[in-house]
Amino acid sequence: MASNTIYLITGANRGIGLGLTSLLLSRPNTTVVATVRDKTTSTTSLLALPKAPGSELIIAYLSISTTSALEIESAHKALAEDLETRGINRLDVLIANAGNGTSFKSAADTDLEDVVRDFHTNTLAPLSLYQTLLPLLQRSKAAKFIIIGSILGSITSTTSAPCLGYGISKTGTHYIAAKIHHEEEKMVVLVVHPGWVQTSTGQKFADSIGVEMPPMGVEDSARGVVEQIDKATKETISGCFVGWDGEVVPW
Repeated sequence: MASNTIYLITGANRGIGLGLTSLLLSRPNTTVVATVRDKTTSTTSLLALPKAPGSELIIAYLSISTTSALEIESAHKALAEDLETRGINRLDVLIANAGNGTSFKSAADTDLEDVVRDFHTNTLAPLSLYQTLLPLLQRSKAAKFIIIGSILGSITSTTSAPCLGYGISKTGTHYIAAKIHHEEEKMVVLVVHPGWVQTSTGQKFADSIGVEMPPMGVEDSARGVVEQIDKATKETISGCFVGWDGEVVPW
C-alpha cells in the first residue's frame, strides 16, 4: 500500500460514491477506503467491484448524525482510529461525497427541521471530515480535498429551484472549500458539481419539479468527476467550483 494512491470516499455504497469507487479501483496500485453507514449497510455492490492489479478496497464505517454536531465529530474520530488500526497513515485524495436531500421545497414551505438535517449532513460532516483527517492529508506529497457539491447550492444559478434546505447546506460546504483552499498552502481543494444524476437525491429533486428522472447516469458522472480531480492543481482549478464537464459553476 505504501506506493499506492490512497483515496477515501464517503457514502461509497451507492450512487455517485459507488461509481467513483468502481472507476478508481479499475486503476492499478490504487487503494480506496469506502465508507458506509454501519454494519447493517449492504456492501454487496462494493465487494463485487473488479480491481486492477495492486489495487485494494477497504470498507470502513461512518454514520453521520442529522441532529447532533457532537455525534458527527465522534463518528469521524472513530473513523480516524479505525484507519490507524488498519495501518493507513496517509490519504492522498479525500472525497466528501456522502450527502442528503431531506426535502425540496420553496422557502415558504420548508420545515426548519429539514434545513437542520441537511446542514448537519451536507455542511458540518464535510468540515468535520476535513478537520479530523487533516493529519493524514498532510502526510501526502500531493493531497487533494474534494467536495461533491451541487449547482443547487449556487446562489447565482438556482434561486428559482425549490430546494431551500438542500441549497443552504450545499452553499455552506462550498464556502468551506473556498476557505480551506486559501488556508492550505499546498493542498488542492475543489468543489465538483457531478451533474443531475440518477441517484436517490437526484430523483427526489426530479419528483419535486415534475420530471420523470434525472438525465445523467452514474458512470458518466463519476468519469467526469474523476477527470476534474485528476487534472486539479493548486495553480489551476483549486479553490474553484466546477462541473463534471470542467465548466466553471458560479458560486
